[in-house]
Amino acid sequence: EDAVEYDIVVIDPPGQKIKRGETGTYHFKIINNNTGLWPDSYTIEVSSGHNWTLDVDYKKADAENVDVGEEFLVNVTISIPKDTDVSSDLLIFTITSDESKEHNKDLTVVRNITTTVIGPNILEMLYEFFESAAEDLGLDKVFGSSYLAAVFLAALLFIIIFFIIILLVYFLKKKFVNIVCLERIKEINPDEEAVFEITIKNPTKKTRNYEISSQENPMSPKWDTSLEPREVTLEPEQSKTVVLTVKPTDLVQPDNWMEAKVVVNTVGKQKLEKITTMTIIKDAKPELNITGVFHWPRTFKKGDRVTTSFKLNNKGNASANNVTVVLYVNGEEKNKVEDITIPRGGYADIEMPWIAVKGKNEISIVVR
Repeated sequence: EDAVEYDIVVIDPPGQKIKRGETGTYHFKIINNNTGLWPDSYTIEVSSGHNWTLDVDYKKADAENVDVGEEFLVNVTISIPKDTDVSSDLLIFTITSDESKEHNKDLTVVRNITTTVIGPNILEMLYEFFESAAEDLGLDKVFGSSYLAAVFLAALLFIIIFFIIILLVYFLKKKFVNIVCLERIKEINPDEEAVFEITIKNPTKKTRNYEISSQENPMSPKWDTSLEPREVTLEPEQSKTVVLTVKPTDLVQPDNWMEAKVVVNTVGKQKLEKITTMTIIKDAKPELNITGVFHWPRTFKKGDRVTTSFKLNNKGNASANNVTVVLYVNGEEKNKVEDITIPRGGYADIEMPWIAVKGKNEISIVVR
């Protein structure tokens, strides 16, 4: 007996993922691996790290007088509480050889198995919420079932939310004024103006007062706008036409455009209605020419300071911007003026001093 080496082979299962409120079963296989063909009996203990309910199932007779090489199964079922908030639990499986204890060779084998707790999905969370709320309200007693009470409470809440959404959509979509403009984009020449006829209609069953305004880009000083009238009173289903006029100034450039919005405010209501118009410039270009070239003094000698004066005219229908004027003497640059802006129909008086050279002084003026 003293020569016996005691050994237990425990084939343990892998950890499981189990949902809250459900159970899972682990199957442990026990094999007597003693030497000397020595039979053995075993004591089995199983515990849960969170003291959850365990059901240990095996035949006591199978664990007694187990011959070497023989095996038996131990089934351990763990119940996950429905209301737990932990994410995992450690199952501790302990098996002890009774024969080894009698011969002072205590043999105990321990296996730790981790159970991962799966939380409820969104639908399950909603159900638990309504079930708990129904129980708090006592509806489970009325319907005789927690399930029916939760379904009733959820249906009631969704119906209320549905009607609230309908009311919100109705009030958000409800209009106190209709704005109609059949032609909201116009192309005009720089010397023309765009006229937008905009119809204001009262779709309600009450007489309404309306305040009308226009919104332009404050960074665009190249346009003038006017709006008439700015206040109207309309009976139910009555309409009136307001006129928005957009006119380019002399500083307008080719390919310029103007976005102007007409804003209608119903007096006594917070909701505004807007409509956007677009005015685009077409066939616009500047046309520059030089006139009245004059040199002073008329006669000069080498080293004298001479001033050349002239008028730079813009006869085109668009503003000329970032104009550069360069004065050359005998092909050599002597003076330059940059960043000149000349509105359409306008002109710039320019004086450009330079130093005379010996001999012939041939003057060239280049405008870019």
